[in-house]
Amino acid sequence: MSEISIAPHRAKVIVKQFLDDQQLPYTKLTARTIGFSDIARTNCLFVKIHGWQPNPLFDDIRQIAKDHSFRVEADGLS
Repeated sequence: MSEISIAPHRAKVIVKQFLDDQQLPYTKLTARTIGFSDIARTNCLFVKIHGWQPNPLFDDIRQIAKDHSFRVEADGLS
């Protein structure tokens, strides 16, 4: 994991822009930081998409998030 280099608000804006551009419905976005210090790693920012069941475009948003040093998750995924 890389060190967090993006603010939670900025990460949510990136995800929101993608979802809006693709006209994909969702109810809200949340962001949280998870620490991995117990396995000798740094923290990672996760943005969760609520109210959206992922489709094949999820791979696209997952790659965009990775390119910006955060991760994305959605309802319906474990």
